[in-house]
Amino acid sequence: MPVVAKRIVDALGEQSGIRRVTAQAHEVGDRPPWPELVALVRAQVRSLVGPTRDLEDLTQAALEQVVRAIDGFEGRSELSTFTYRIASRVVMNHWRSLRRYFRRFVVTDDELPEPETDAREGDPLAIFERQRAARLHHHLDRLAADQRIVVVLADLEDLPASRIAEIIECPEPTVRSRLARARTELTRRLVRDPLFADDARQGGSS
Repeated sequence: MPVVAKRIVDALGEQSGIRRVTAQAHEVGDRPPWPELVALVRAQVRSLVGPTRDLEDLTQAALEQVVRAIDGFEGRSELSTFTYRIASRVVMNHWRSLRRYFRRFVVTDDELPEPETDAREGDPLAIFERQRAARLHHHLDRLAADQRIVVVLADLEDLPASRIAEIIECPEPTVRSRLARARTELTRRLVRDPLFADDARQGGSS
């Protein structure tokens, strides 16, 4: 994994737990109980959008589509691929709607509000990591939806290009091309951000 991508994963802290939830789902068969299915879809949506206020709404929308489509799941792919494909569609439609809306405004990096913190927590490192996570998702928000989805799946979830191609239903060479463009654009943005500048420069020179 490139240095920049590794720093991105570090900035977000713990992984979303998708592998653990997926394993639990497979232990109970191809049609997991509702709590396991909810946990799987929620983990996948959170891995795509991060700690956003829209998480619950997007999870609900994805679950509704999973419920409508689950009878058509024939087990030809992993259950997690089936649900990830649906979650990705929901999230990408959300991103595209937001981009159309925010085209009316000009938002610079300097205008990004600092994340709220609880002064009682008193852990400077934890506060710093939350700030980095918030800034990272701000920069990810600026990527085109088809680029953001591949960089999140590749560099945050550590999925291979072949699996990503299966999830978003496009040729693997297209995935690799989008990923290269996304990494270039994300690095260009991170190198100008004081919270990521050193990491981004190291990644660009490696």
